[in-house]
Amino acid sequence: MILANRFRCVLPALTLLVACTAAAPPGPARTSANITAADVKSRIYAISDDSMKGREAGAAGNFVMTTYLASEAARFGLEPGGENGTWFQVIPMIRRYADSASTLVVGGKSLELFTDYAPVRPSTSLRTSTSLDATSIPVVYGGRAGDSATMLSESDVKGHLVLFDAPLGANGQPAGTYATPLSISTARFPGAAAVAVAALDFVTPAAANSLRARSVGMRVDGASSSRPMAIIVSRKTAESMMSAPLSSLQPGARGANISAKISFREQPVDAPARNVIAIVRGSDPALRGEYVAIGAHNDHLGMLAKPVDHDSVRAYNRVMRFGVGQATNTPPTPAQRAAIRSMLDSLRRDHPSRIDSVYNGADDDGSGSVALLEIAESLASGKRPRRSVLIVWHTAEESGLLGSAWFTDHTTVPHDSIVAQLNMDMVGRGTAADLPTGGPRNLQVIGSRRLSTDLGDILDSVNAARPVPWLIDYSFDAPGHPENRYCRSDHYMYARTGIPIAYVSRGHHPDYHQVTDEAQYIDFQGLANVAAYVRDVALAVANRSDRVRVDKPKPDPFAPCRQ
Repeated sequence: MILANRFRCVLPALTLLVACTAAAPPGPARTSANITAADVKSRIYAISDDSMKGREAGAAGNFVMTTYLASEAARFGLEPGGENGTWFQVIPMIRRYADSASTLVVGGKSLELFTDYAPVRPSTSLRTSTSLDATSIPVVYGGRAGDSATMLSESDVKGHLVLFDAPLGANGQPAGTYATPLSISTARFPGAAAVAVAALDFVTPAAANSLRARSVGMRVDGASSSRPMAIIVSRKTAESMMSAPLSSLQPGARGANISAKISFREQPVDAPARNVIAIVRGSDPALRGEYVAIGAHNDHLGMLAKPVDHDSVRAYNRVMRFGVGQATNTPPTPAQRAAIRSMLDSLRRDHPSRIDSVYNGADDDGSGSVALLEIAESLASGKRPRRSVLIVWHTAEESGLLGSAWFTDHTTVPHDSIVAQLNMDMVGRGTAADLPTGGPRNLQVIGSRRLSTDLGDILDSVNAARPVPWLIDYSFDAPGHPENRYCRSDHYMYARTGIPIAYVSRGHHPDYHQVTDEAQYIDFQGLANVAAYVRDVALAVANRSDRVRVDKPKPDPFAPCRQ
């Protein structure tokens, strides 16, 4: 295979990194069967090193990552669970980016791409068109994104651009979380020309970088291409479309007619994007054909287009994003500015300025990937469970849950044989320094009773039996929670197909989707403790005589996800 040969030269990179980098002793070859803080530390420094260039799906760093994961699974003596007897499942992906020749004209004025507006790439959860070309599109105001009280009929919006105000975040302020509102609205109004959310002013630097980047995605099928285009716009653009402040408008208000010629370009990915799949074969002949799946995602965000000062970003976010799941548009107060300055001065006394452009993703989801390696090694060396354990490192989670969507639509074991899925994403932080509810026993669980009461009961009973139980926070599982985390990680792609799931996390912190998500800030012992807990939950599910019951309604697998 040409691509495989092209990247043969980079395969030893992680091994060399682990062996030669002072930051990462000892190398993974010296890991033990026990789940230890020392093991997770050695692994996480290696996979989140700058040389991995952010592990973006479809790029060389992620190819090295998936090669490393497969080599470790082979070293443990696991069984390959991928395609054609391999460790891998290759995802058919392309690199898609906004055409720089795109135009949007409002009131006779041509607007600037990425400053005034940005088209949003389609994904597995956002099934939209990749082009919009019309000279006179009427605009209708839809109200606040995420407000279920907003009622427009299909006839009200046919052929229109439906404009929504930015959704409100957990802090009650407009937020840059645009994906779910766009997904719901494009599905609800398939006859619209486009759907837009006025959230461009509030997106995180990582999201802004992703909108500009040549990011990976799936090819758009015919059903998706007939959907509206999805766009995010600045508040200034939104108000020029409506010729009025959005706060003065009611849903259904009519705005100006606009013209648009917006499209994407496509090119092949740089390296194969791969799920890595391994099996710990069960011991019971009657049950070994059933699987308990455990997952984490092997990718992250790649590289920032414009380098930034690491410590300035960290100081700002420690003050402005502490306890906030997304970006805030509130300017710093004088007291906050002073706190940022004081923190930055303190960091400067410790070391000189550090220019940074790599989204290392030590916690997101280097922590989950490493925890899954530790679980795999532990299971391989101990007494085999009755059921088999299916271990999947998904690719392209950051690109729209693409790897998990592909896997659940093309499972390498019979779909109905998967009795439950345990997902780990961001399990390496969660202390009091990271979030207001943090601490050494903080753990967040989402979705564990949405399809199966049994699965939720198992998580609680296993936790209660621990020498030091976790203080499990279920608040992020609340229906309608503004952070919408039930819909934002790989577990959802299993849940949508009726497989009971539990999403385990230690929470979002100020370094979430920032270049400051680095190994030096990981709680290594806490990460090892999470891995041991998830292993024990998997064993409890795998060793039951009966499979966990699905006693809640199964969702429509093609409907937009709702928290």
